[in-house]
Amino acid sequence: MSSRFQTGPTTKSASGRFVPVKNRLIVVIILLIIVFLAGFVPQYIKVKRLENDLSVARQENALAQLRDLAGLAFIQASHKNYGLAAGTSKQFFSRTREVANRAPDANGRKALEDLLASQDKITAELSKGDPEALGDLQVLFEKTR
Repeated sequence: MSSRFQTGPTTKSASGRFVPVKNRLIVVIILLIIVFLAGFVPQYIKVKRLENDLSVARQENALAQLRDLAGLAFIQASHKNYGLAAGTSKQFFSRTREVANRAPDANGRKALEDLLASQDKITAELSKGDPEALGDLQVLFEKTR
């Protein structure tokens, strides 16, 4: 009989052949791993896509805040509130530096650093109450758009 060649427990398959339980267990484990990966991989891809979307949204929000600060400084200077405009522009430039340091690409970083180039001139004009600051703030605001 065939039982003398068997080394461990066996089960009878649908075709009538005897299959060792060890082989069946390995197949079941492999199938479980495949099922796990089939459920895990799509979720992992979705999470990565959502993380990218969130990162882009945060970057856009930071740029919108910069635009708002530049606009606020412009409006304050147009109302001849040079002290308030100086404080707002200081906040704008410090926030611009923070956003530039966190910029994901070199082009975005370069554009933000270009905004910082006018910091000394605008700060000096606002501290003196110079009406020319209004034109520089307008240019700054347009660059943030």
